[in-house]
Amino acid sequence: MRYCPEYCIEVPDDFPVEELTTFMAAARSVLLQPEKGPEWREFAGATNLIGWRYRASTEDWTIYKDCWLQNGPAVNHETLYRRQRALFGMFTSGVSCVESATYALAALASHPGVASIRFDSQRQRDCSPARLRNWIEGKPKAQNLVEQLSKLCTSEDWKLWIDLRNRMSHRSNLPTIVRGAVGGAPPPAKALEFAATSSTPPLAGDLDLFDTLHVWLASTLKSLLIAGTDLCGDGR
Repeated sequence: MRYCPEYCIEVPDDFPVEELTTFMAAARSVLLQPEKGPEWREFAGATNLIGWRYRASTEDWTIYKDCWLQNGPAVNHETLYRRQRALFGMFTSGVSCVESATYALAALASHPGVASIRFDSQRQRDCSPARLRNWIEGKPKAQNLVEQLSKLCTSEDWKLWIDLRNRMSHRSNLPTIVRGAVGGAPPPAKALEFAATSSTPPLAGDLDLFDTLHVWLASTLKSLLIAGTDLCGDGR
């Protein structure tokens, strides 16, 4: 963990602190000059969530990993509950991190000195990476952000984040596969082994299967923050 001056809290080591700091300075040079406008309220709330949700996602994944390493596959219902809760928190907070960054970028782009897009109450409710990409396409200084949002929207990693978040939010837990054997030892258990559901694929792998999802999350967030800085252009 390392300290993030913007949030005055510790954040995971791979959180893009430097890119966030540069992005916030660029945004303030636009949104706070000559005074705070309505864009700042929406922007400030969303940017605060970026770091909070990133840390929460990382902490929940660490809880799952530690539980697996300490207890292995043979656990009681109480421990299984804790693991499922940790996975739910990981994916819910991870998706929220990207969505709050998207919302902050939309609020920034709505400023007359940036891209002057419409960001009324209806658009605030409908904001998503795909919609923001469409709203800013063709705007001056927005090319990098359009490219990064396009990469995000077509990413298989993002699709998995969304699908697992949605599944665990209001459909069901991920169904854990339990293996046994007759007349011999069961096959080695995997840390992550879940059956397919009506909306998610089967998953099987060791802990690095989801470690790579956090690598993707850090890289994607970093790219979005850099593109947001570019969006401010001469306002920096």
